[in-house]
Amino acid sequence: MDNNIKAFTMKNLRFSTPASTAQGIVLVVALFTASAVDAQCCNQGRLQRGGAFEMSAGATQLALNSSNLLPLQADLSWFARSRGPLRSGVRLGMAHLGNSTETPSQQPLSDGAKQEDAKYRILMPGISGVLRLDPFRGGFRPFLEGEAGVDATYVDRRTFDSSGERQQYNVTTFDPALQYGWSAGARIRFGRSAFLVMRYGNKHGGSLNIPLEEGPESMFESADGERHTATLGLSFGL
Repeated sequence: MDNNIKAFTMKNLRFSTPASTAQGIVLVVALFTASAVDAQCCNQGRLQRGGAFEMSAGATQLALNSSNLLPLQADLSWFARSRGPLRSGVRLGMAHLGNSTETPSQQPLSDGAKQEDAKYRILMPGISGVLRLDPFRGGFRPFLEGEAGVDATYVDRRTFDSSGERQQYNVTTFDPALQYGWSAGARIRFGRSAFLVMRYGNKHGGSLNIPLEEGPESMFESADGERHTATLGLSFGL
């Protein structure tokens, strides 16, 4: 008789935290500290504008050996109040790099149970401290930004039984790298405190190991340390 049982060998990668990651975290903390000191010590008793909250979506370009991957990118940003044209803030980003599913043989195991389906999500989260030069107060407000922080490739694994109930969850890959770069864009007012925001950015830094959909736990391709991001969204405040 033919043996239809398929053997799987799973490989869990260790979490890697290079020294450059610590440097990126220090830069982010320094930006927050500078903003807090400015708000508490230097601007007491002075008229200040409120902070700004931004949400935007677009695409980011990853330079791989075989192709240029253009995954969906979503950003959330917050900029603290400031009396001058230079504002500090933080940006949280997330790019969706793909999904993958492993469906094993439907033959029962020795104890009578069926093997579980495994589903993977491949993501690229990031956090950056941002300094924005925003000198104009009109309806059209161009700006320039500098940012530094940490981005990472992230893969989680979820297993489901035959009825679709989730059985297990674990993170198989988390590989951070220091990133820094610049952005340029503009905010266009369409309400009292609401703006349309457009932004184009260029990031540099450590190379990211991008998991491949056909083997997200064992197959990777190294992306160049430079990438481009273009987003469109809404800004509220300031």
